Amino acid sequence: MEKRGVFVLKEIRIRFSKTGRAKFISHLDLMRTMTRAVRRASIPVWYTEGFNRHPYLKFAAPLSLGFEGKDESMDIRLINDMPAEDIEDRLNQVLPDGLIVHHVGEPVMKLRDIAFARYLMRFKDNNNHLSEFIKEQNIIAKKRTKKGLVREIELSPFLNKAEIHDCNDNELCLILPCGGETINPALVVTAYEEYVEQCQGEHIKVFCDITRLALLNSDGNSFV
Repeated sequence: MEKRGVFVLKEIRIRFSKTGRAKFISHLDLMRTMTRAVRRASIPVWYTEGFNRHPYLKFAAPLSLGFEGKDESMDIRLINDMPAEDIEDRLNQVLPDGLIVHHVGEPVMKLRDIAFARYLMRFKDNNNHLSEFIKEQNIIAKKRTKKGLVREIELSPFLNKAEIHDCNDNELCLILPCGGETINPALVVTAYEEYVEQCQGEHIKVFCDITRLALLNSDGNSFV
């Protein structure tokens, strides 16, 4: 708990899923949606101080547009106590389709503890070379920095630990850095496209649905 003036603020962590049509909600729009939901649900949340006061919301590792998330995380601060069950029920009554709160409780870990994320990648077609791809020892992805520079990232150490699921071998489960150094799984899709092009001698577009299953700390434990 933290004391602000006459209030004793209680930290609350809200974990939710973002699926279906909600995956097309950008992070900025997600912040607006959650802000409206907190207000409509009459959650006794603490408002930031200053000229433009707004409910205190803090998200862990914003999710890329178009990705689904099974266990996303948002922190709020309460000025009055409210049962976790009430917070969960009230929010779910006002949230749009695809956003569902599934757990409310006090934070255990710090946001800075996030080090990795587990993803499920479902390749819709052209997955014939997937098993060979993840065994390659030299898969390079090109990542553009905020300054516009291009960096090369070695994906092989992460791909070699990946698992292929499903009877059609079209689901890839892997863990990628998510924190100080973040690797977007979209880079894996691009690298696989280039690999397929080398194998088949022609460019074929690869389509993939990406779901973030969990955020993890450096020990591989789920972020809670």
